[in-house]
Amino acid sequence: MNDFQDIYEKYYYEIFRFINKLVNYNKSVSEELTQETFYQIFISLHRFKGKSDIKTWMCQIAKNVCFKYFRKNPISVSFDSEDINNKVINIVEKTPEELVLCKELNEIILKGIINMNDKYRDVLVYRLYESMPFKKIAAIMNISENSAKVIFYRGKEMLKKSLTKML
Repeated sequence: MNDFQDIYEKYYYEIFRFINKLVNYNKSVSEELTQETFYQIFISLHRFKGKSDIKTWMCQIAKNVCFKYFRKNPISVSFDSEDINNKVINIVEKTPEELVLCKELNEIILKGIINMNDKYRDVLVYRLYESMPFKKIAAIMNISENSAKVIFYRGKEMLKKSLTKML
C-alpha cells in the first residue's frame, strides 16, 4: 500500500495534467477520470512488469480510461483554455471572430482524432496534446521510432482528408 501512495503522490499532478488536456480542460471530468485512473493503477499494479517507465504505463491506463469515457459520453467540447488553441492551431493576435472559428476547428479536430483507428489516435494524442518525442511514443506503443513518425504523418493526412470533407 505504501508503494501505491508514493506513486499517487509523485504522479498525481502529471496524470491529471495529461487527462485534463484530453478532456479539454474540464476540471470536474479531469478529476473524476484521474481518480478512476489511479483506481485502475491500484488494482493493476501487481501486473506492472517494469518493461517500460511507470509513468508511461500509467499514461496508457489514463488514455484508456479517457477513451472509455468518450465512448460512453460522446464528446461535447468547450474550449475554455487558450493553451489547447496554441497547441493545435497557432493563434497570434486574432480577432474575436477568428478565435471562435479556431475554437470550433479545434473541436472538430479533436472529434476527428478520437474517431480514428487506435494506433493513429494514440500517436496523434501523444504528439499533439502531450508533446511527446517520437522516441517515447515508440516506447509506449512498442513500435520503432520511425514507425511512430510514419503513423503520425499518415494520421495527420487522414485527419486533413476528414476535415476537408467536413468543412
